[in-house]
Amino acid sequence: MATAIDLFARCRRRHIALAPALRAYRSRLAFWAWVVGLFELFRLLGAWPNGVARPIPPSSALAHDWATKGLLGLAVLAVLGWFVTRERLLPRRAITTEDELAGHTASLLCLGALSLLFVATNPFALLFLLPSLHVWLWLPQVRGAPLGVRLGVLALGFAGPVLLIDSFAGRFGLGWDAPWYLLELRSVGYVPFVVMPLLVVWLAGAGQLAALAARRYAPYPSAAELPPSGPLRRVVRSTVLAVHDRRRRASSAVPEALEG
Repeated sequence: MATAIDLFARCRRRHIALAPALRAYRSRLAFWAWVVGLFELFRLLGAWPNGVARPIPPSSALAHDWATKGLLGLAVLAVLGWFVTRERLLPRRAITTEDELAGHTASLLCLGALSLLFVATNPFALLFLLPSLHVWLWLPQVRGAPLGVRLGVLALGFAGPVLLIDSFAGRFGLGWDAPWYLLELRSVGYVPFVVMPLLVVWLAGAGQLAALAARRYAPYPSAAELPPSGPLRRVVRSTVLAVHDRRRRASSAVPEALEG
């Protein structure tokens, strides 16, 4: 947290604008909130297993029975949400070093604030967050390194969640069913709801840092850089125009067939 605040102070002294980077983080936050909200909605609709708020026996069939239809529906809606969100996250101009530094600063500040929330809710869970908090501090330092180095530093930050999944996969013999088992713990209510908003904040920070590592990051565009209509309106407009054009061609083909 101290390092992130110091980086923020340096950006302020050099008059590096952080507002576009924070708005880009907000867009990623909205996307992951959409995904997690869909998961909770599907839970209320009965798409996931439900029952008593206690751990599911790892040897039971329920622990290995993936809700395939529900997961596919969730994936489709998540992809649609991403197409709406990515419209404002695409690079529209050359990205400067100051833009990248602002993106790193915004992400690290949000992750630092997240660590305080973890301490307030469950200090033991901070163990799974610490690798990303410390390793990702190096991402601004290696931004000029080759792609493999940047992605390697990014991947090391996921050591905490990997350790959690590996623990369930090995200790309880779940294997590749461990991720689904963790989701089931939330679906039955054993994992409290407060974990989900914290997960959203972490995933948004990870997404922004991943875009920076892959050189696909762009600050949130200004009003002048945005197209006149939003992505949903353009999709609807193009669909309506395509249907109208198809009908016009079909109607014009009928007289030609009669004349022939």
